[in-house]
Amino acid sequence: MLTLLAGKSARAFFVGLISLTGLISLILIFIGTVSIPKVYASGMLGIEFKGGAYFQNISGHLKIGNSINGYGPTNITPSDIGLQTAKTEPMFKVAFLMLYDNRISFTYVPYVYNGSRVLSKKIYFNGKTYDVNTDVTSQLDIYSYKMFYTRNFDISNYVSIGLGVGVDLITVKTELNSLYATESKDVNLPIPLMGVRLKISPLNDFSFIGRFQGFALGSKGYYYHVNVGVDYKAIGPLSVFADYVYDKVHVDTNNVDGSLEFEGPEAGLRLRF
Repeated sequence: MLTLLAGKSARAFFVGLISLTGLISLILIFIGTVSIPKVYASGMLGIEFKGGAYFQNISGHLKIGNSINGYGPTNITPSDIGLQTAKTEPMFKVAFLMLYDNRISFTYVPYVYNGSRVLSKKIYFNGKTYDVNTDVTSQLDIYSYKMFYTRNFDISNYVSIGLGVGVDLITVKTELNSLYATESKDVNLPIPLMGVRLKISPLNDFSFIGRFQGFALGSKGYYYHVNVGVDYKAIGPLSVFADYVYDKVHVDTNNVDGSLEFEGPEAGLRLRF
């Protein structure tokens, strides 16, 4: 089942990337006849601070632990154990800009969910059994610590494309508590990344920016990050940004097997010096 889901996800991403490539080609052909001053430049050395709020929506499933007497572990969804399906979390990024077209960024995003409910089905979780009608509290903490290097190339006066590599250290903690049992499971998974960044600036103070980052670690898991949005330079070094973000994390290691998706808008401020 997980292989089928992963295959469908991969096909969806390939179709999306092919469609995006076609759209970008049409845009470049159209605006190629227009002369617009170059707006992409960072300088010999600079620093960028970016912070805001990420309005997340969560979906997916997890299996924690080994089987118990031939049963489980149970494939559970966030709603099965009372986790929130929507949450607002902070995001923070620092980027160092060097020699005009090079940037090294450090990004921190938390995914912290908790909840409670009376179970409507029996759950086998990390070696323990939680029966129907058991009152449980649950916790899912995922933290993303990402470092990414990008080299930008100017295609024209108004379009640049960046190619990059990096690593995302993802830490996961799941916990399920009841009056009779308490279990938790931790996983740390460093995932190398490759990515592309496209910036189109039809006006000096306004830009469209799209990013795709991802990598697969064989059977242990994979990570996809898609970000599409706009950036408006308000005054001096201050800009306002608004994006739509889609993240998918699949993990199959250390007795944790599952796929989680996080998506939603984010907005905030950027300072560049």
